[in-house]
Amino acid sequence: MKKLNKRYLICNGDANSYTTHGGLPYNFFKTAKQYGLIDKAISLDYQKLKYWKLIWNFIQLLKYGKPHGFQWSEFYAKRLIKQIKYLDDQELSILSIYPLLPSYPWPEKWDVDFYIDATILQILNEYRFSNLISNSYKSQIINREKLNYLRANRIICRSNWAIKSLIKDYQIDKSKISLVPGGANLDITKIDRSELLSFPPKPSVRNPIILGFIGLDWERKGGDFLIKLADTFYENNIPFEIRVIGPKLNTLPIHPCLKYVGFIDKFLNLDLFIKELKSWHFGTLFSKAEAFGISNRECLILGVPVICHNIGGISSTLPKYNFGKIFDANPTPIVVYNWLMDIFNPYEKYIDLRKKLFKQYKSFTWDKTIINLIKVL
Repeated sequence: MKKLNKRYLICNGDANSYTTHGGLPYNFFKTAKQYGLIDKAISLDYQKLKYWKLIWNFIQLLKYGKPHGFQWSEFYAKRLIKQIKYLDDQELSILSIYPLLPSYPWPEKWDVDFYIDATILQILNEYRFSNLISNSYKSQIINREKLNYLRANRIICRSNWAIKSLIKDYQIDKSKISLVPGGANLDITKIDRSELLSFPPKPSVRNPIILGFIGLDWERKGGDFLIKLADTFYENNIPFEIRVIGPKLNTLPIHPCLKYVGFIDKFLNLDLFIKELKSWHFGTLFSKAEAFGISNRECLILGVPVICHNIGGISSTLPKYNFGKIFDANPTPIVVYNWLMDIFNPYEKYIDLRKKLFKQYKSFTWDKTIINLIKVL
């Protein structure tokens, strides 16, 4: 196929804004542009469709009794794509980070690749969104997504979990699928690496073991498991603290080990975010459903090891040589408790882990991701 001079980035929104989808499209685009992989991020404003959404939801209510799923509809995709200020007969090279944009059939002169964290089927099933839509509508969504993948040149996944779904659920030829994990959504040019070599003190009566939580959804991202883990430490009279970034305070349980930090804007308050994470012994991610887990990458790039379990795409956030621990899915609190007690005895073993992790920070950058994407594309 003819190589096109420019490549455009499409996401479900505007990748030019750091507030879009947690900053992933913005950080991806900023780095990809520096390396010449992407020339321009196309701004798509789904807020302009809010009145169409009301009408569409009402029709779905009448047809299926379930007025949800507008963002997965063919109508939604085509209305968004119409916002692109280019003619259909113009040659466009597109890298999309949303599986349903553009929606096939697209113009013959469009050259399309996808970079996804999960398939829509995985999102619907694992995040329990399937309960919000009818089975017939779900089938329509998956069929449209499959047509996109069949027509696309390549599908690059951020996790092995997504690759398995493409092959098993969508029957996509594995020769057109690649794995390229995503990077941490932090501006590494503003990080003083030398300051990251300070470590939390050795656990003692005055210095608790500190685990950190990042995310808006306390329940889905495994907050309840951390409370059970805290109970285990409490029962054994070992000082323990869970520091929580992200959720609304009224969604959190009351527990003596839980310390609410609140929301930290990583773009506006990066120093505060770094200071907070540096104080943790481990970041955590014991999600009930997780397409990837950028919070793991954010901890790792700052030299903070993570503990998590093998759900969804989480395992692809850590390199093969590991920096922390990936437990089998849904471990018991005592299993995690025993592992933590072991890694801190002696404490030098833990410090050595952090020093090794510190040297590997480039592995968790968007620079690394983009370099690997260039090789694939």
